[in-house]
Amino acid sequence: MDISFFKNAIQSHGFSLLRKNSVLGVDIGSASVKIVQLRLENEKAILETYGELATGPYTGGKVGQAAKLNDKKASEIIADVVRETGAQAKHAAIGIPLRNSFVTMVEMPPLSDEELKEAMQYEARRYIPIPVSEVVIDWWRMPEEKQPRADGQVFSKNVTAKLLLVAVPKDVVEKYKRIVTDAGLEPTAFEIETFSMIRSIISREHSGVVVVDFGAVTTKMTILDKGIIRASHSFDKGFQDMTIALSQSLGVDFERAETIKREVGLSSKPEHQGILKVITPLVDYILIEVERFAMGYSRKYGVPIAKIYIAGGGASLNGFVDYMVKKFGIEILVANPFSKVEYPAFFQPVLREIGPSFAVAVGLALRGLK
Repeated sequence: MDISFFKNAIQSHGFSLLRKNSVLGVDIGSASVKIVQLRLENEKAILETYGELATGPYTGGKVGQAAKLNDKKASEIIADVVRETGAQAKHAAIGIPLRNSFVTMVEMPPLSDEELKEAMQYEARRYIPIPVSEVVIDWWRMPEEKQPRADGQVFSKNVTAKLLLVAVPKDVVEKYKRIVTDAGLEPTAFEIETFSMIRSIISREHSGVVVVDFGAVTTKMTILDKGIIRASHSFDKGFQDMTIALSQSLGVDFERAETIKREVGLSSKPEHQGILKVITPLVDYILIEVERFAMGYSRKYGVPIAKIYIAGGGASLNGFVDYMVKKFGIEILVANPFSKVEYPAFFQPVLREIGPSFAVAVGLALRGLK
């Protein structure tokens, strides 16, 4: 297996097995499985099909409800969504959950590439919490920071080599490879979901930005500085908690509570105050964690955060963008991953609406086309 992890935040990164003109991006989430099929034509990514199936019904739950799928069920739902969408591509790029990965910054003495390759085999042991023999590891040397001198020349500010170290347990890679193969697909690339998302929603950013994926049970955050990934973190709190709280508070079933959450959200209308009182504390809890993560990095490295990109199902919550603007006082941008691909113009309204949820799947498909 050829391994070549993260070259930078918005270019090709992951590890590839082969390349084809059409490829599927497969995002196996806790509440749904999403696929996107793209075709490469004249150096453009063409959208061929896409789709989503909820995981809840496959384990006796409701639509929108997170489910723990065993390998057999995961293969079954992938095969079903491929059939339902009419996807024809057999080669697939697969997302690996951030929670099953390890990403960190490492500082080393300035070394040559050959010296670094040898040194990192030992240095990685200090950072990775499981034996190095049990993980796939890779690293990428960060670009040197240059500073102008009085005579107009530039010199490097780096006194150490900064590297992005990435590790994924081998058994996780094998598990996802088995699931996808049993679904009748051939895995051509594996990539940590956060990096797929960044590829699909960010083009060029020179300032400090935060990308947040608001999922059903997990919130994932990544900081980019000058377009380069600097830090990633996730925590087990998501927007499904709001549905559960509404269900209990209003005495309605999960599906009805999910509909109320999506339609009403953070509306400040008088008739929605009861719903707002239930949802707001949970939203605030998640946003406090986002703020702590962003401000911690900003203070440590002196990098101000200029904007926040939001994705995942939670990004579509009614009133959420305005709420975040008031809290953070900076620009909040909703992910629009389908802007990176070509499709018929009449699809635009629906693709903009569902885009935040498909950011990982689109990014994976784009990765597969590289």
